[in-house]
Amino acid sequence: MKSMVKIFVFSLVTAVLLASCDPNETQPSDPARSDAEGDLKVMFARSLAKAVASEPAVRRFLKAEAQKMMDEDYDIVYHLVKDTPLDNNHTFRETLLPYFSSEGDLAALEDRLPLLTIFVPTLPEGSFSAESWDVENQIPDVAIRLRGTNEIPIVKATGEQMVLEPALIPGYPVIVVKNNERLITERQSGYHDLQTTRILKAPNGLSYRFVDDGFDRYLPKTSPKEASELRLFRPHQKLKDAFDIYGPADGWQRDYIYYGITPANPNGQFSYDFKEYISSFLVVGDALTVYRKMSEQTGDPAIKSGKRSSGWTDGFFEIRCTAAIHAQNGVGGEIRSSFLRTGPNLFDVTYNTNKRGIWPFRYTYYSIGSVTAKRVLTNMPLVNWDLQSYATTFRIDVEEVDNTEIIRQSRTEAVEFATNFDVQATILKIGLKFGASMKKTASNTIDITTTMESDDLGHATVNFADKVLVGGPGIFTGLGYYLTREYYNDIFSISVEPRVVQ
Repeated sequence: MKSMVKIFVFSLVTAVLLASCDPNETQPSDPARSDAEGDLKVMFARSLAKAVASEPAVRRFLKAEAQKMMDEDYDIVYHLVKDTPLDNNHTFRETLLPYFSSEGDLAALEDRLPLLTIFVPTLPEGSFSAESWDVENQIPDVAIRLRGTNEIPIVKATGEQMVLEPALIPGYPVIVVKNNERLITERQSGYHDLQTTRILKAPNGLSYRFVDDGFDRYLPKTSPKEASELRLFRPHQKLKDAFDIYGPADGWQRDYIYYGITPANPNGQFSYDFKEYISSFLVVGDALTVYRKMSEQTGDPAIKSGKRSSGWTDGFFEIRCTAAIHAQNGVGGEIRSSFLRTGPNLFDVTYNTNKRGIWPFRYTYYSIGSVTAKRVLTNMPLVNWDLQSYATTFRIDVEEVDNTEIIRQSRTEAVEFATNFDVQATILKIGLKFGASMKKTASNTIDITTTMESDDLGHATVNFADKVLVGGPGIFTGLGYYLTREYYNDIFSISVEPRVVQ
């Protein structure tokens, strides 16, 4: 059987272990060669491994910083914390410095790796996490997450280095060196286009932004429980009224929600009380197939059986939805919104246990047994849908984000606009649906941004005429549930609905 762990020769003990491997196994090429910054990450990982083993203050500091979850994951951004004093009366950088060959080496990687991050993963079956880390007794190895490969180099304090195959997940303490994917620096393309709330300043003066406010731990967010109640148990009364009015009658539920229009009162003024929201997300079909789709770009946070799986090195999944909104004036724009979930929030995963190696180098590893998708309740705002300003449809593109480097592209679409508006003292929508004046069709171009190496999960098109609520309490006797419309492709399902905002 092919060995699960390939070992580089660094010492006599390592050579003995290597001799015990399958003699037909070929030696791997250096995974760091696949990453332009790989050698710098390996240098940092080797020094960090020695410091973590020798300095209890470093272990205590890393655990405490990881638990802050500053970017909604157990990430520690080196440049934002390097000058923080530890409980040994030295800063983090001062404590690491003796474990480098020279200060010049450390300064060089600091300059080249502005997004350098130390991540504390949550490993299967409670084997290791930021919450459970016994810093006085557990000395973790240091793994390196590289672009261009899913093989994971792991460095020990002794300097020994092994390469973990992608299908395996460690069952013992390991921390990870990687680039942060939730922050962008002022050196990167797209930084000045972002409208996120906070700017973070590193001690060296470099500015950082979150690529989405959803990643900022210190901004208020709607809890999943509130999102659940809004969607299923108590939608706003106006949505329920729209469901009752247009159940037996021909018309659009959103006409009533946004304009107060009914068959008996066919004219109405737009109300800004409501805004469209993406309220749920579900992976559909075979969950492992979807994982494979999400891991087409090397390094994505995917869990799957097979050669391409290193999700344990990256933590939370980052799902971004981008709505392309076409305007009557031809300008239009995009609305980007993201949500975060850990693997267990998106999927139920069962593991197979493997023990490999010989004492004292016998370790537990896990591989994926089965994966089942779970529905995620979200709270992602889109637009106040005024047909006098916007088209009657908009497209939502969904991607799993894997890089902060932004790519811009233009897309031309044929879209329809309602023309049944009367401009007097107030602007009134005249008539149900498109009214007597019907509609106009235009070809609009809209600029869309995506991120390099992200996984395109497809898109869905939402129409103003679509029903919002498609099922009432009678369908689930005694439960009082309402169901919103779902928009499907072969990878995901989302629900979109208006929610009261004022």
